[in-house]
Amino acid sequence: MKKFFIFTLLFLTAHFLVAQTEQIDLQGIFKGKYRYDRVKSLTWRPTTSQYTYYNDADDAMMATDVKNGKEVKLFAYSQLYNWTLGRSNSTKADFNNAGGKVSTAWEWIDQNSFKIYAIHPQKGACYITYNLKTKQFAMAADPTENIDVVDQDNNNALYIYKSEDANGFYVNDMRNPVHARIILCPDTAKDVVFGEAVHRSEWGINEGWYFSPKSNYIAFYRMDQSMVEDYPLLQTSDGEGAAHIAYFKNIKYPMAGRTSHQVKVGIFDAKQSLQQKRTVYHYIQTDLADGEFLTNVTFSPDEKYLYITHLNREQNHSKLIRYDVVTGKKLAVLVEETDARYVEPQHRILFLNNGNFIYHSDRDGWNHLYLYSFDGQLIKQITKGNWPVIEDLGMDEKQQYVYFMTNKDNSVDQYLYAVNISTGALTNLTPASGTHTITMSADKKYFFDQFSSLHIPLQYFAGSSDGKSLRMFKESKNPFADCELGYDTIFSLKNAEGIELYCNMIFPPHFDKSKKYPCLVYVYGGPHSQLVTNTYMSAGSFLHYMAQKGYIIFVLDNRGTSNRGAAFEKCIHRQLGVLESQDQMVGVNYLQSLPYIDKNRMGIDGWSFGGFMTLTMVTEHPDVFASATCGGPVVNWEWYEIMYGERYMDTPQENPEGYEHANIINKIHKLKCPLLIMHGQQDNTVVQQHSLELLHQSVLDDIQINYFPYTTHEHNVRGLDRVQMWHKIEQFHNKNLMK
Repeated sequence: MKKFFIFTLLFLTAHFLVAQTEQIDLQGIFKGKYRYDRVKSLTWRPTTSQYTYYNDADDAMMATDVKNGKEVKLFAYSQLYNWTLGRSNSTKADFNNAGGKVSTAWEWIDQNSFKIYAIHPQKGACYITYNLKTKQFAMAADPTENIDVVDQDNNNALYIYKSEDANGFYVNDMRNPVHARIILCPDTAKDVVFGEAVHRSEWGINEGWYFSPKSNYIAFYRMDQSMVEDYPLLQTSDGEGAAHIAYFKNIKYPMAGRTSHQVKVGIFDAKQSLQQKRTVYHYIQTDLADGEFLTNVTFSPDEKYLYITHLNREQNHSKLIRYDVVTGKKLAVLVEETDARYVEPQHRILFLNNGNFIYHSDRDGWNHLYLYSFDGQLIKQITKGNWPVIEDLGMDEKQQYVYFMTNKDNSVDQYLYAVNISTGALTNLTPASGTHTITMSADKKYFFDQFSSLHIPLQYFAGSSDGKSLRMFKESKNPFADCELGYDTIFSLKNAEGIELYCNMIFPPHFDKSKKYPCLVYVYGGPHSQLVTNTYMSAGSFLHYMAQKGYIIFVLDNRGTSNRGAAFEKCIHRQLGVLESQDQMVGVNYLQSLPYIDKNRMGIDGWSFGGFMTLTMVTEHPDVFASATCGGPVVNWEWYEIMYGERYMDTPQENPEGYEHANIINKIHKLKCPLLIMHGQQDNTVVQQHSLELLHQSVLDDIQINYFPYTTHEHNVRGLDRVQMWHKIEQFHNKNLMK
């Protein structure tokens, strides 16, 4: 066993001598009791070495120079109140009483100008701009009707909003004194959506539109779902207690092996549309033969070209294609990637001034950066090694370095690195072991680092990307300081193939190694997840709460989870649940070997893919667990959506054996332990059919299952209702394990 933190079981008892007495208040989690004292509205002031933030006590924008720590007050909100109300000595209360409301966040326009979203007492929703140099306020034009501003271009004055009294997204220019009300795309119909994320938000798609660098164009998605079968969700309650007759709400849910939707990318000509006061748009001339899934939409810096990564239905062949923005014509296929299993293009390309670009690929087994010429010729591989580039954060202004996140030095950590594009030389800019969450300045000269590790709560650092400056400017008070927490640790185990599997273990407070404890295994285990991270309270507050109740908590990241390279991540292809459960059993066997764990009192819990894993574990290893809970579980991958399901399993027609083996319905007769299944009745990710069909089979097999539907919730139970769910899980395991 390889340990990542210096500890022994003897050390555990010393940890518990700290005067901590409180139990975690589950309701308090949602009521802000354990909220970190975060730095509000933390931003970089453009082209300076200053970072700015909102100070509650002074109701002001403060600025601190990262080089010397000198702090000044840049802007007092009282100035805005006075300007808006037309009098001096106005207070926040005066402004609010007059019907005003103002955000404590701002967006910089340039070094001296910024904008704030506000509700003006007389004029309604607007952006108020202020110039620090001229000390002048101005109100940017905004629609007078009630709107929901959903996105805006930080480099210019365009914004996209959804009007409450109209169906669709609209575009306007804050500099335009006349409300133009230009619809983003009039080409809509029943079962057609535009300006929204497509392909069920796979491949990193979170947006429905993309602003061009100079804001002359907006690229948008148009998704036609008319050919996809309707799927009914039963609506029995609105959640507010209103009585009505139940009805079905149909959604479009393309299941594995069935008909998928069709997507186009459109170009909204913002400049012409606003000038002509009508929608001017056209579509990119994509070809289904190049691949029907469209992702990584990116404008070139000069706005001449649009780049789209196409992915075929089988998801084993991608093409990066350049299109002409004005005509929409296909110009060139620049990069093609193939993989016997699947490819996952999730990163947009980075452009150099000379026309070259930087491209992500895991072709050597790890996600790395590659330099290409304008015409798609490979120039060089920039980063190399048995570690991944997790995320790129862009280049410096001279385009000498790329900044990126990686776990290069420790698989459970995340660091900010810089790589020299010419030489490949690497620099770790945040060397402390732990998890670094980075926000870089626009010119990449400086960065914020929100840092924590397993036993260190949130700390704020500011640094310079030349590595000469890194200073902590705030250490947040630990919101769990008064809670009696169990000690947690990270370590690794090796499976039969000699592969290290990282684990997190939480011991109950006042742990006594001479006693025997029940153990709760928490599992997710699916792609694009990493539960075991060197982060404070890594396993989450509920699992720490369960440790307080006397459980030893265990979490393991099996093969198939993220940031471990293609061999580790892609070996699950066509056989979901097989290697994952083998690795989870490595953890279970380790737990059963420990003298202080009662192997007759082992429970397991998981949600979504973790629900699938929970059901797999208790049916394939029925004598191991004495209690099991799961929620929103995948039961039969044939009923899961195309984009995710077929990537990992191919279609049911292509891989009948894999689907058959993974199907929990075929195994539920093996169940021996008490099982609780929970499911959101409005779940549009793992539809309720999964658990309902499993219930039906349990009747046929005379197997008892406890079942609880959350009638108003989708895939996750959110808000205070989650506390009830947590208590349900706790009570179920207490009944079966606390004997």
